[in-house]
Amino acid sequence: MNTFIASMLLGLSMAPGLVAAEQQLELAVPFTDNMILQRESAVPVWGWDVPGTKVIVQFAGQAKTAVADKHGDWMVKLDPLKVSREERTFAVKNNRGQAITLKGVLVGEVWFSSGQSNMVWTAGKSMCNQLARDLASAKEDIPIREININTVSALYPQKRATSDDGWKKVSAASGFSALSLSFAHDLYKELGVPIGILLSAHSNTRIEAFTQRYAIEAHAKLKDDADLIRDADPLTAQGRKAYDQYYADLKAWQVTASEAMEKGGRVPARPKLPGIAGMWRGPSQFFNGKIAPVIPYAIRGAIWCQGTSNSGDGRIYAARMEALMQGWRDAWGTPEMPFYFTQMQCYGSPDPDNVGFADIRQVQHLFFKNNRENVGMVVQSDLNSARPQGIHYFNKLHPGMRMARWALAKEYGKQVAYTGPIFSDYEVNGSKVTVRFERGSLFGGLMVGSKGMAKDYREPGKFIEPAVPRPGEKLNHFRLCGADKQWHAAEAKIVGDTVVVTSEKVSAPIGVQYAYSAVPENSNLYNRAGLPATPFAMIDGQFIFEEDDLEKAAELKAKYARFTDPDYPILQVAEYYRDGVILQRNQPIRVWGHANQGVTVKINLGGAIQRVVANDLQQWSVTFPARQASTQPITLQIDTSHDHSRTVKDILIGDVWYLTGSTQLTSEWAHDRCDNEAKLPTTLPFVREYRRRTKTSSFATPRKRRFETGGGKYR
Repeated sequence: MNTFIASMLLGLSMAPGLVAAEQQLELAVPFTDNMILQRESAVPVWGWDVPGTKVIVQFAGQAKTAVADKHGDWMVKLDPLKVSREERTFAVKNNRGQAITLKGVLVGEVWFSSGQSNMVWTAGKSMCNQLARDLASAKEDIPIREININTVSALYPQKRATSDDGWKKVSAASGFSALSLSFAHDLYKELGVPIGILLSAHSNTRIEAFTQRYAIEAHAKLKDDADLIRDADPLTAQGRKAYDQYYADLKAWQVTASEAMEKGGRVPARPKLPGIAGMWRGPSQFFNGKIAPVIPYAIRGAIWCQGTSNSGDGRIYAARMEALMQGWRDAWGTPEMPFYFTQMQCYGSPDPDNVGFADIRQVQHLFFKNNRENVGMVVQSDLNSARPQGIHYFNKLHPGMRMARWALAKEYGKQVAYTGPIFSDYEVNGSKVTVRFERGSLFGGLMVGSKGMAKDYREPGKFIEPAVPRPGEKLNHFRLCGADKQWHAAEAKIVGDTVVVTSEKVSAPIGVQYAYSAVPENSNLYNRAGLPATPFAMIDGQFIFEEDDLEKAAELKAKYARFTDPDYPILQVAEYYRDGVILQRNQPIRVWGHANQGVTVKINLGGAIQRVVANDLQQWSVTFPARQASTQPITLQIDTSHDHSRTVKDILIGDVWYLTGSTQLTSEWAHDRCDNEAKLPTTLPFVREYRRRTKTSSFATPRKRRFETGGGKYR
C-alpha cells in the first residue's frame, strides 16, 4: 500500500498540470505603457526571469544586456537620455524567445510623490478640477502622466508591487493626485518637457510607515520606532524574545479568558502581536510594500504632504522627517535628492487660542531650519479650510504651484521667487519687538497682502495666487506675551524689512508669535512676490511647543487615560439597557454590568433599590422581582462609590421577542414602496426594536417606531 501511494504521489508530482509555472520575463511595476523616463541621468531598468537567462533592453538606439542572477533578478542601466516628447517603443526580450514591448514612452522629468490623504486627494475633487478638465480636453496631448502604486504592508522590503492602471495620460487627470498635478503642470509650463509623477501615498497614515527601516534604526531619537520593527522581526534576537513572550502571554490569556467566560466575567483583551506584526501601517511597512518596489526608478526628486496622523507628535516629528528624507536618499543612492514638503493646512476653529495644527507646523519649521540642503518648505496657513472643519482642504492648486517654485528655482535654475518671508529671529527693545526674516526670502521686501477672499471654497476662481498688495490694511495675527506667558493681540507694522510689534497689554514682552493658531484666517504678511510668511511662536528666543506646556500635557494624558490606564474608573451597563428598553413581564429582571473591583454599585429600578460590590472579574449583577405589564415609563438609575452614574429612561414592561435570521428578516419593508398610493403604517408607540448587527454597527438606543418606511429612517 505504501509503495502504491508513493508511486501515485510521484506520478502526480510529475503531471504537467501540477508543475510549477515557469518563470516568465517580467518588468518591475514602474515599467508600463506610457511611462516617462528621467532625462539626463542613468536609467535603471530591472525585472525578473529564470536564473541564467540573458535579457536585452532596447530603447532610444541603446541596447543593454544583463543575465538573471541565481534569484532571477536582473538589471541594466540605460545611458543618460535626452528629453523626448515623441512616443517611442521600449523593448525587452530574453534568449528564451519571450519579449515585452511597451508603447508611448517619453523622456522628461520624474518626481516621486508621497504622503497621506491630502496627497492622495484627486484633482477632480479639488480646486484643480478646472485644470484637470482643461488638460484632458486640450487639442494636443499634454505630456503630464502619473502612476499610482497600490498599497501593500510588509515586514521586509518587497521586490514586486502593482498599479491598477500603470502610467495614466492626462486625459485621466481628474483622477490624478491634485497637489501632484498642480506641481507637474507648473513645471511643464516653465520647462516644456514631459513630467511624470510616481505616486505612492496612502490616507490616514503616520510618517513612520513610509520610512526606511535602516533610517529609523540609525536615528538616535527614534529608538521606540526601531523597537517596534525589531520586536516583529523573528530574524533578530530581540524579535525572537518578543515572540516567546507573546506566546507565553497568549497561553496565559487563554486560561484567564476561559475562566472569565465560564463565570460570566469580563474577558480581557487578547495579547497583541509583537511590534509592527500586529499593525499594517506601522514603522517601515509602507516603505517595504509600496516604495521599495519602485526603487531605483530614476527620479529628479521627491514631494511630500503629510502630518495629520502625526499632529500630536511634538518635536519627535522633526526627527521622523529627517529619517524619512535620509532613508529615501539612501535607498535611491542620491544623497542630495531634492525634498520639498508642505506645512500643515488650516483645520479646526479660527479661535486664536486654538493651537491645533500650529504646533506641528512649528515642528516642520524646526525640521526645515535644521535641514536646509536641497529642502524646501511650502506654507499653507494663509489658505483657509476648503470647507469648515474639513481635513481635506479644497485648494490643492496653489500649494502645488508654490512647491513647483522651489523646484524651478533650485533644480532648474529659473529666476523665480520660491518662498515667502522665512522667520529668522526677534529683538526686544523696551515694549517693542522687532521681528526679522531671512534676507534671501524677502524677494523685494515685505507687504500686507490678500489672496482675494476669506474663504476659498465659495468662489475659488476669485482666489488669487500669488497674493496682491493691500497697503492700507493692517497686519493680522501678531501677538505678544510677557513674563506670565499669556498671549495678547498686538499691533504690527512693516518697517523696512522687519515687522515692529507692540501691545498695550504687554509692557515688557518676552515672546512673539504670528499666525500661530489652527486656522489663522486672513493671515496677511507676504513678501513682494506674493508668497506667505512662515507662522511662528517664540518665547525667550526659543520655539514653543505644546509638549512643553505641562498643564496641557496633563489634560491630554487624562483625556486618553481610559484607553491606557488599567485602573481608570469604569462603569458599564449591559448593552441592552438603553433609553426606551422593554423588559419582559412576569419574569425576574436581571440588571448587570462591569465596574472596578471593590466598587459599590447602587441600582434603582423604578424605586426598588439594591446594592452590590463588583467582584474580582470587575462584574456586578442584581435581580429584581418580576413585574406586570405596564405602559407607565420607569427609570433605571445606577450610581457607584467612585462617583460614576448611568441613567436609563422610558422603560416599559411587556413582552420581548428575540428575532434572528438572514438579511431577508431585516431588509423587507413593511409596505410596497413602489405603490405611491400605499398608506404608511400607523404609529405603534409601544412597539420598539433594538437591532444588533455587529459590535461596530449596532444602534445606540432602542427606537420607538412604526415600521421602516424608506430612506433608512424610522418614524
